[in-house]
Amino acid sequence: MKFNAATWGAVLWPAFLGAALADAVLFTLIDPETIVLFGVHPGVSRPAAYTVGFFVFWIIMVAASLTTLWLHGDNAEKSKYASLR
Repeated sequence: MKFNAATWGAVLWPAFLGAALADAVLFTLIDPETIVLFGVHPGVSRPAAYTVGFFVFWIIMVAASLTTLWLHGDNAEKSKYASLR
């Protein structure tokens, strides 16, 4: 499968929107200044927590989108040749 600009756009843009939505939902429910990790308060500001959370969600969503694209690419080629029979 070739990864051209259109392919990257089809992966990155929906992942960006999904990460923004996930970040908004998470931090609507949880205040970043009340987070305690392993008994220690990390002491990060709200904007820093929002930024880190967004990029973590974005990486996860890009990985999921690339996996879907990779799996779909194999099936698309198989179905292309199956229709010629």
